[in-house]
Amino acid sequence: MKILEEIDEVVDRLRDDAQRVSEDVFDVVTRYVDRHSAAAFAHLRKHRPIVSTHAFALVTLADDVREVLGDHTSFTVALYLPKMEAITGPFILGLDDTPLYRHDHGALRAAIRADDLPRIDALVTASARERVAAAQEGRIDVVSGLVDPVVDHAIDDYFGTPGPNTATQLRWARSLFEEIFINGSNLAAIHDRAMADAAEMRPYLDGLIAARRVAIESGSDVPDDVLTRLLRGAGGDDRLDDLAIRHNFIGLIAGWIPTVSKAFALAIEELLSRPSELAAAQAAAREGDRDLVAAYVFEAMRFRPQNWGLLRKCAADRTIASGTEREATIRAGATVVTATESAMHDETSVAAPEEFRVDRPWSDYMHFGHGLHTCFGEAINRVQLPALAAALLEGPALGRAPGPEGELRWDGVYPSGLTVTLGAA
Repeated sequence: MKILEEIDEVVDRLRDDAQRVSEDVFDVVTRYVDRHSAAAFAHLRKHRPIVSTHAFALVTLADDVREVLGDHTSFTVALYLPKMEAITGPFILGLDDTPLYRHDHGALRAAIRADDLPRIDALVTASARERVAAAQEGRIDVVSGLVDPVVDHAIDDYFGTPGPNTATQLRWARSLFEEIFINGSNLAAIHDRAMADAAEMRPYLDGLIAARRVAIESGSDVPDDVLTRLLRGAGGDDRLDDLAIRHNFIGLIAGWIPTVSKAFALAIEELLSRPSELAAAQAAAREGDRDLVAAYVFEAMRFRPQNWGLLRKCAADRTIASGTEREATIRAGATVVTATESAMHDETSVAAPEEFRVDRPWSDYMHFGHGLHTCFGEAINRVQLPALAAALLEGPALGRAPGPEGELRWDGVYPSGLTVTLGAA
């Protein structure tokens, strides 16, 4: 009961403090939900499914989350653009439905193609299997020893943009992602770190792009990767110049590494906490049933998602859930948090939401958002996350390493380690 009273108190404070700036309100809510998401969302869905003040709104039901994310005219991604421009320049993750968005999106889609998915699957599977096979003493850290180096290798091979080394590439990506997508309170330390890392990343990528252009123009053999395709004019009339290529690569790399690393670590953590489901997932991996492995991964992510919500900015007063008892008007300028984690546990939309089930329709999941800004890498992630999992699960029985190493460890907002045993501990 105490936790529910605390939730009500927080929400009442938001209503009373309607004139407070949205960053302050955002900080209050996110710090609370980070600690108590399941209980908070269950209570809010039942009693206050939409919270709306002058500067802030929170929506928790699946229909309302989809309504907000599906209306990119009223609910924009304008919150992200200033930070992106400070880091490098505009890229598609921070652009609304503008001519620039459509131009850059078209070029990227011409270079990052659906028919590349088998290549990515094979690349990630082989790299992950190599990592698992090389595990010392039947132990592997699924973060530093598996997902991080495998994803870095995939970016090198498929994008054609390796970092100076894996550690630097990971640092750049996590720092920039935290500033753009997580630092809603605009903490100076996070901002300053991101600016310093961006100052390193920009000239480094400029050098890679320039060197590849010289190689292409000289007739040298070059790999068929995304960088080559963009420099050769993928997209036709929508082709990107070198500066736009750099802008978008920074956004794509920053969006790929932290999300995949965190999502995979949390999915394995959830499976480790469910011995029956872990055993069934391993059986599916050993039988080569990749679709079933994927079902276990994405269901585990529903219980432990890599983020609990997405931000939007309300462009003009907009009423949502019209005609229902919860109907509410969100004010122009308000920061809107769409609670995607809550939507995936909404009793009015998801069957038996607290049961772990691998027969759910894909529409139950909101791991990749919804609407215009559905994750650009959704198709890749639906291949690479199961590929990583299959490589880890297809061998001996998985278990937690004893002691602190077997617990999920954190470095700020990102998982830093989770050691598992392969076979008898």
